[in-house]
Amino acid sequence: MAEIERAFLLPLPGWPRAVFTSDFGYDRAELRLDGSVVLRTPTRLVLEHGVGGVLAASGARVEMRLRPNDRGTPDVCVAIDGRAARPEEALRARPSPSAWAHACLALAASAAGFVASYLYLLRAAAEEGDWALKMARHMAGWHLLLVVTLFPASVWGQRAGIRAVQYTSALFFAIHVGIALANLGAGASGHGGSIAFFNALSGVFFFAAVVYGNRVHRDMDPVAALRAGRVRE
Repeated sequence: MAEIERAFLLPLPGWPRAVFTSDFGYDRAELRLDGSVVLRTPTRLVLEHGVGGVLAASGARVEMRLRPNDRGTPDVCVAIDGRAARPEEALRARPSPSAWAHACLALAASAAGFVASYLYLLRAAAEEGDWALKMARHMAGWHLLLVVTLFPASVWGQRAGIRAVQYTSALFFAIHVGIALANLGAGASGHGGSIAFFNALSGVFFFAAVVYGNRVHRDMDPVAALRAGRVRE
């Protein structure tokens, strides 16, 4: 069973995916394309010297080599006709329009939360209550933190960042629904109705970020982005 596995996108039409496998010592290395072995080395020494061959389908020359680097860990390098293949793990898609829209949904959720926080301040001033003042501070603080984390995570955090925004949005959706229901029970006094409305509105935006995030996750597939010419160099 292979212990090291790395995927590469080959610089050929359609950027086909090739998979390198070996044991942890880089012995018994193989490079597979479409399930077929195109290159094989029995030992690490042979891999360090490099091996090459010709792809039957395209006639292109494929090479595989193990090279040292400054980090003290070797790099597996794959090339087609002298052009380096792209390691799949290193691909970074440029933000898609849907990623920007996703970030704006999270921003809108926090904007509604800031309004609710301000209304808590008005309640605290009218009722001279410590609880309302604490709610205003906590809500403003949490949403300030969400603004500086969720927006960049959606735009620049790649697929992992998008998932993190979805999980966080699901949590805050539940929190804001609970706060909205609690304030509905208080009636319209002390801005209860308005606080309930803006908390519910914040929850709606957070829920939208959860649902829409699935589309963004698909759009930010780095392999699809490379094939569409939408990757960072």
